[in-house]
Amino acid sequence: MNEREQEGASAGTVPRFVTLASHEGPGLARYRASLARFGVTPDIVWTGKPYPGHLAAMRMLRAHLARLPADELVVYTDAFDVVLIRDPAELAARYRAFASPIVLSTEPGFTWKLPGRLAASRAYPPAGGRSGMYRYLNSGGYVGTADALAAMLGELDYASAVDCDQSLINKWFMENPGRAALDYDQEIFASSACQSGLERKLYRFDGTHLTNTRTGGKPFFFHFPAENRLCTKHVLDMLPFELPRLPVRPRDRRKYILNVIESRPTFWFDRPAYPLEDIVGLIAFRLLPTGALAGLGYLAWRAIG
Repeated sequence: MNEREQEGASAGTVPRFVTLASHEGPGLARYRASLARFGVTPDIVWTGKPYPGHLAAMRMLRAHLARLPADELVVYTDAFDVVLIRDPAELAARYRAFASPIVLSTEPGFTWKLPGRLAASRAYPPAGGRSGMYRYLNSGGYVGTADALAAMLGELDYASAVDCDQSLINKWFMENPGRAALDYDQEIFASSACQSGLERKLYRFDGTHLTNTRTGGKPFFFHFPAENRLCTKHVLDMLPFELPRLPVRPRDRRKYILNVIESRPTFWFDRPAYPLEDIVGLIAFRLLPTGALAGLGYLAWRAIG
């Protein structure tokens, strides 16, 4: 689909797809391949290499959105760690069902690199879907009209100098109630954030779509932030079509084991990962090993004495 065809489609059923990229790479090739299955070619806003940082990238994205027709429906996702897994012909209808100018992806974790993280998490709106896990927004995917998205990006707190788009979009969301909705049930965007090790419990292919077993959502996109390629492999293995694979590295396997330990309580209690995952990590990877070493040291001291 060329640019002119995409403009026509976006006015009907298929939104315009926009992403950011600093360079060509296997993740970007996988993203393009997933879109090409449905005849979609994305707008790629090239940031240049080395990557200039998230704040500069958000300004570039805003400038691109500002050049589009104000009422055009646009879906933004990250590129290197995102795949399109469902025909986007129904995406516009799913977006309209939210009755909000902007719909943002969600995850169990809370990214807040500004002061007062715990206080901010307590002030955050409670999860509003069928699960208590997906309370917080994820900035790797959002959909809305071009003017609404450009306005959101233009109002971010760039003066904070915190180079984290997710922190700043979280702040914007809390300060602007009613201007955006969160995709609590993963009806548009799924994310593996804080869920590596849970993917084979949380997702299944129902014969037509990949479905979240906790919420019933049938997402169009799957996002693998801080990608663990073993987790990605498990998700892609569920799909009835092939997409390019990135080789699983030894560090993916090591990290996956840690993720399984950290993420289990989130699943058991149907709660967000923050602060639960931090507590589990503190106990499992700091206090218990320290206690074990102290105990061994004491036994050795007694044996010597």
